[in-house]
Parts: sequence; structure tokens; C-alpha cells
Amino acid sequence: MRFEFDKKNWTSIQEGEKDCYLLTNGLGGYSSLSIIGAAARGDHALLMSAKRAPNVRMHLVSNIFEKLVIDGQAYILTSQRMKSGVDYEGFHYLEKFVYDDFDENAPMWTFQIADVTVTKHLQMAHGENKVALWYQIDNPLGKDVTLELLPLLRFTSKKEDFDVTQDLDTYKITSYDAGAKAEVQDGQHYITDGDMKLFLITNADFALQQAHLFGELYFSQDERDGRMAYGNAFVNCILKKQTGRKSDIYVIFSTEANANSSAKQCYEDCVQKNSAHKKQLLTQATLSSDLGKQLVLSADAYIVRRDSTNGKSIIAGYPFFEDWGRDTMISLAGATIVTKRFAECKSILQTFAKYVKNGLLPNLFPEGGENPMYNSADAPLLFVNAVYEYMKYSGDKAFESEILPVLEQIIDQYQNGTDFHIGMDSDGLIMAGAELEQLTWMDVRVGDFLPTPRHGKPVEINAYWYSALMVMYELTQEAKYQELAAKAKASFIEKFWNESEQCLKDVLSGGKDENQIRCNQIWALTMPFTMLSAEKEALVLKKIKDELYTTVGLRTLAKNDCDFHPVYIGPMEERDRAYHQGTVWAFPLGAYYRACVRYAEKCEDIAEKERIKTELKEGFVVLKTWLREGCVSQIAEIYDGDTPTVSRGCFAQAWSVTELLRAVYDFEKM
Repeated sequence: MRFEFDKKNWTSIQEGEKDCYLLTNGLGGYSSLSIIGAAARGDHALLMSAKRAPNVRMHLVSNIFEKLVIDGQAYILTSQRMKSGVDYEGFHYLEKFVYDDFDENAPMWTFQIADVTVTKHLQMAHGENKVALWYQIDNPLGKDVTLELLPLLRFTSKKEDFDVTQDLDTYKITSYDAGAKAEVQDGQHYITDGDMKLFLITNADFALQQAHLFGELYFSQDERDGRMAYGNAFVNCILKKQTGRKSDIYVIFSTEANANSSAKQCYEDCVQKNSAHKKQLLTQATLSSDLGKQLVLSADAYIVRRDSTNGKSIIAGYPFFEDWGRDTMISLAGATIVTKRFAECKSILQTFAKYVKNGLLPNLFPEGGENPMYNSADAPLLFVNAVYEYMKYSGDKAFESEILPVLEQIIDQYQNGTDFHIGMDSDGLIMAGAELEQLTWMDVRVGDFLPTPRHGKPVEINAYWYSALMVMYELTQEAKYQELAAKAKASFIEKFWNESEQCLKDVLSGGKDENQIRCNQIWALTMPFTMLSAEKEALVLKKIKDELYTTVGLRTLAKNDCDFHPVYIGPMEERDRAYHQGTVWAFPLGAYYRACVRYAEKCEDIAEKERIKTELKEGFVVLKTWLREGCVSQIAEIYDGDTPTVSRGCFAQAWSVTELLRAVYDFEKM
């Protein structure tokens, strides 16, 4: 899909900062700035590299400061708000920004200044920590034109703030001596902090500068959410190129040397590599709609290599999150199964299988010498169901003998009890959590206060449990699994149905939270094996549509509930109290749409079937407009609960994109 923005989208620098682009490299690294090229967050970066995939990331290049000199008159192309209030406002010269995953030349910025056109293209190489820029200069009147570029460098870990109260030497930042041959490798300049090397390849003239701080940048999106509002970068070199009537300038930043390659060749290699990768994904996935194809490419951003396990994983979201067990299991089908990336799906399942402990999956993988964290009641059950779906779609029956002992361990531990108070009650349903434990996806803790404790028997955990038992029966044909499933189903139908509200209870706890109207009930309709009658499914869908549905996600709590929070904004504690108390999450919308498809497929009422189809078509049309908001071509983590208008939280979220992709896939198969 093609997303075009023009001057009406940046009538002010504040407006231009609201939306951003995202390029990723399959390692956890990324390039992301606002559509006007400004850093509106501390973790916006032209090159955020993955030092150890996918979570040990280094903020190497914050941006590139661009100045065009025409007949002696300087024009700043860069846009950036500064702490001083003296902002750079190059957006005044910006005519157009284009993001198009199907266009080899995008993302693309077009500037127009005094009869001179500057078009900037950007690539990030898949599988490498490399960004490549191509500036096209069109100077039809043959004016005296020079492009000057200042790389704004950082060399800190992604999580580290640049402390501007200290000097450059504290950060081991070393500008290199023009005569020091040791800092030129294979004829290529590089910048180093003594640990990492950043190679700079260009056809522009390169000159050293005395290393100095650029100035304190202002990050409006961080200040909005209570994070550090200011940061800095340093400068130690300048690139210049005098242009003719038509000129091409290339600048490549890479953590690896590119021996015997010109800057132009490096750029073209990036284009070819990325183009081939995208074509392969689309051919493999076979989705036919523009929306489906776009979501296939958008979902690719989250599949990453994990160095510590020598396999694949799924990163939860950009710019904040890492690869977590729960998020991976929820995202897996949309990211790898419906897209037919079966080898990667199997790699991810094998990776998690190695770390199963006491029937639990890691919710957070180890980095360095740290131990995995297992505080998730849903991830193991989702894993069982994901294995079943992988084998069903891929036809890989041989995987069963390899993985079955792991599945049996999970079911046995859940039946007999495991860590975190997780275990089967006498009624066949699963209990989970006590005290300050937070084991479902609604897992916020504010000090000793749990906004959504959900201790007891959560509805989605038991939907996953029943389906996992039926999976085990399908795979083994052992009667014990069928008997357990039948017991769980009978108890579920008896105890979870809320007759007064005509929907499912959220959690069997004995408290007021038991009858709160939440989106968690939707997963009782979407698992491989489900328990409700068609009549009850219709009632659940109606309740969700009436009280929780928005065009970009489902509310986590009905608006008429006294605990409902209408907006998600402010310091972290304030935001955490709203996180699952009405805030709209995008990923349950995918489940809602999928449940609608499943219900329509078995519905005998032709008029009702057509009504559902129309609702789905309209929903997907509106979804295209949400792909323009926030991070272009991506769907964010969350939106305000009252009236969703702008994205909040992670600007690009794996399960948001992949669950909606899965819904589009199911709709196309209808």
C-alpha cells in the first residue's frame, strides 16, 4: 500500500512529529524517525543496531543534519525541536513524504528550495546493521549548490540516556585523527568508541571536525508519556558534495566493512536484497488483497534472529519491547503460519520447547547470565495450540514425535499444579495467581497495587486449556484427555455464563471483577477447539460489538464500569492504572473479526451471514486508514478507551499486526 503525506500533514513541527516510519533488519535493529525526519523520542534513531540479536541494541546514529547551500544561501532541511526553543524547521521545504513497501525507492522525502529539488531515499539492509541513504539533487538552472551532511552520533545502548552534564571523554567517544591509518579499514572510514565500529561509506567529500556535542534535542512524545524529554548527540565529521544539474549522493552507515564496494553499489545492494526478500514473502503468503499483502510485509518487522538460542523469535514491539513468550505465542500464527513461513515457525517452537520448565514457558528470555522468567499462565497453553496449528497448516506430522513429550509435560503440570499457583481445580478448570502475581496479559503492577489482579480462573486461560486438552486427544487419541476436556467444558458452560449480561464472565474470583465486561471472552470463540453453542457465540459477539468494539481495537473494560479509564496518558503510574481498564488494544480486534468469520461460516441465516460479511468489509476499509496513523504501515499497541484518535504505547506492536493479518487471511478464505 502507498502512503503519501504532504504539507497539510505538517502545518507545524508538532503536527509533523506525530507520525513516523519504521524500517527493521530482522535482528532487532531498526531505523525510525518522524515523517518529517525529526526525532520525537529518545529511541528514534536513523540507525539502532543490534549488537546481540535481538535485544542488546546500540543507538549509533541519531540522525543526519542536512544543509543545502544554494548560491551562498544556506537552507536547513533537517527538522528537530530543541530544548533551547530554537528549532530546526526544514519541514517548510518538505513537499512530500512517501512510504510504500512495494516501491523500491521508498521511504522517500522530497524537498523543494529555490528551483532545486532534493529527493532523499532510505534503505535498511535485511539481516545487517546497515542503513543506506541516496540523495538525488535536481538543479535545472545550474546554480552553485552544495549539500552538507553532519552525522549526529550517539554510541550508547538503546536503554541508556546520553548524560549531557558530562563530557565526551566520559563516553569513550573518539574522533579519529586524519592521519591515523589505524582508523581506516579496507579504505573505509570508521568511527569507534573502542568497542563498536561504525563504518561510513560515501561518495561525498569527508572531513574531520573537532568532536563536539550537537545540542539538547527535545523529545515531545517522551515528555507526553513521562519519560526523559531531552537527549543529545555528538558530531565529529562532515560530508560535503558540490552538485551539478543532476547529482546523486550516497551515504552508508554500517557496523561491518563493505570492502571493494562503492557507496552507490552498497545502496543498490540494499535495494536488491530488500526487494527480493519482500517478493518472496508475498509469493509465499498468497494473500490477495492490498490490505493482506501490506500486513504480510508489516508483520515481517517482528520476526528476528535470537543469538542466544541460535534460532528465530518474535519481538513484541517497537521501540520498547523485547521477545516475550506470551506475545510470541499470540503473534505466531499471523506472523508465520498463515504466511507459510513454516521453517521459522518451527524454529520458534523448538526454541521455546528447549526452555520449558515445570510445564511453563519463558515469558522473558535470558540475556547474558540471567535466568528466564516464567511468570505466564497463558503462554504454555497457547504453545500447545500453536503446535497443533503449525502441524495442521504445514503438514509436518514428523514434528509430533519431537514435540509431544513437551506438550505432555505442560498438560501434566497444569493438571497437577505448578509454580505461581497454577493448577487444575476439582471442577476441571485452571486456577492461576495469588498475592502480587500477575500471570495473564493484563499484568500491570503499580507498587503493591494490582489494577487487574484476575486471580482465580480467568476466562481465556480456561478457553486455552480446553482447546489444549482437545489437541492432546487429537494427537494421542488417549481417552484421559477427552475426559478432562469434557469435564472442563461442562464446568465452563455452567460457571462462566453470565445470564444477566448475556456474555461470559471475565474471571471466576468471587469478587466484583468476576462480572466485569472485558474483551478476554473473545478467545473462547477463536481457539482450534471451542465450547459454546452457536447461540451463545452470537450473544458474546453482540455484547462485544455493543460495549467494547472500536474500529482499531477492543476496549479492555466496558465504558459504564466504575473502573473505566477514558485516556492513556501521563506518568507511568497513571498510565499503568489505565492500561487494562478501558484502554483499547488492537490485537483482540483480530480475534473478534476471526470469531465473526467463524460464526458466519456456520450461520444458516443468509441475511445474518451477509450482515457479518458487510461488517467485516467495512472494518477492513477503516483499518487501512489506521495504518496511516502513528507508525506508517503498522498498528500500535494501544489507543484511548473513550474515543480512539491517536496511537499510544508501542507505536508498532507484533500481536496487533499479526492478529489482524490472521483475520484478513480468514476473511479471504471465506
